[in-house]
Amino acid sequence: MFQTTVELLLQGHTICQVSQPDAYRYLSEQSLFEKVNDYLRLINRKVKVIEDGLAFVACYCTIEEENRTDIRQQLRQVRDIFRPLVNFLDLAMTALVHDCAMRAGDTIRLSELLRGIEHEPTLKQQLALLTNKGIFKTSRNDISEQLNFILKKLDEAGYVQRLETGSTIYQITAKMNYIHELIDFINDSESLKLETQNNHIFDDSQSEMF
Repeated sequence: MFQTTVELLLQGHTICQVSQPDAYRYLSEQSLFEKVNDYLRLINRKVKVIEDGLAFVACYCTIEEENRTDIRQQLRQVRDIFRPLVNFLDLAMTALVHDCAMRAGDTIRLSELLRGIEHEPTLKQQLALLTNKGIFKTSRNDISEQLNFILKKLDEAGYVQRLETGSTIYQITAKMNYIHELIDFINDSESLKLETQNNHIFDDSQSEMF
């Protein structure tokens, strides 16, 4: 399990009970967590704990010249997914009459989502706008197909997990929680802005998020 867990972390996975239950249980054991962490430190990485053990991710110990490109790529991925993701969650919460923010472990059922949208013109318009550009852009016009396409994209990106093959029920993973931490970090760190006319500047203190 040690090798599998390390590989998952280095591949950029957010390990939680939903996405990788075996690796999550492994890292939840303090001695095994320290074993993985000690190994990662040999290659300038460490395990970051999300929300008091909700999830685990790998990040750099220090930001150096050779890893700045990788960090910028991670930032671009966050930038590209964040707004469409927030818009979809807002749509889903309204359609499902969900009062609280959707978080790791929450369930999204395609059938319920479809029922909540198909007879609401405003929500149908929001869905049309969402699938007209960006990562959720699709030529599909059918509402069910549009929702299927979005959930498939979120599944591929690790933000939701299909409960079983062929199922239309998805669970939200802790990666959804982690992206909010990343966005807060980016907003609070002027030197990490993606769009600037100047060169990017990174401080070692900022490495803990990546």
